Amino acid sequence: MSTHYESLHVTEDAPDEVIRASYRALSLKHHPDTAGDRPQSRWKMQRINDAYDVLSDSTKRAAYDRDLRHARQPAPAAVASAIPSPASMPLVRSRTERHLQRMLPHIGTRGLLGWLCDARVVLPVIALIWLVIYWVLASRRAA
Repeated sequence: MSTHYESLHVTEDAPDEVIRASYRALSLKHHPDTAGDRPQSRWKMQRINDAYDVLSDSTKRAAYDRDLRHARQPAPAAVASAIPSPASMPLVRSRTERHLQRMLPHIGTRGLLGWLCDARVVLPVIALIWLVIYWVLASRRAA
């Protein structure tokens, strides 16, 4: 995560004069008129302008610092411990999955079941089965 402080190459407790001086130096370095045809100069200049816009205003800077502190706080331990990790959960397989895994070890069970449950596969197969049944019944009636 890149912060506005990192964009201007200053510390978080830097005074306004240091922020202004860093902004001027970086603006001269990355301004599209002086940077030439470097492709990242426009992007860097935009980041520098955005950072200076926030850090030069004391109200915006205070709100930004508060949001930055909030984003850096770790998750509460009670919430983190209430969610089980996937590694601690047992792997439960249905009888069908175990049977398919024994029969078709080279095809992943999840892949085969996903393929069988896909509507793009199931609907044409059902339509084909109905056509075969209709053809068999029609040929019996004709005979």
